[in-house]
Amino acid sequence: MKKVNRNNGAIDVTTVGGRIKKLRTDAGYTQEEFAARLQLEGKSGISNYENNSRGVSAEMFTQLSRLFHVSAYYILNGETPDNLDTIVNEAIEILNNLKTDKAKQPALAMLRQIKIIEG
Repeated sequence: MKKVNRNNGAIDVTTVGGRIKKLRTDAGYTQEEFAARLQLEGKSGISNYENNSRGVSAEMFTQLSRLFHVSAYYILNGETPDNLDTIVNEAIEILNNLKTDKAKQPALAMLRQIKIIEG
């Protein structure tokens, strides 16, 4: 039996789980990738968070905040953080994924040059 999507693909961001799902999908992670990133076994844990079937621990709020560069307060209460700019988040994610300081330093230098050019 095919599952009927009653909300036309919209994510309900009025709940903690909805905000987690929105952050995950905006970042382009599948539930499996997201679970691996958070060192959870399988996607069921992510599904439980997103469906509000499982509460989020303080430690998990911290991990989510760091991963998505938002405040735990935003995830908990839904107030939009100042830094929810998707371009900035992508740049931060790219820098975070660089494996060595040898790679990070030139990338940071390039960003500093752009900052100087923009004045």
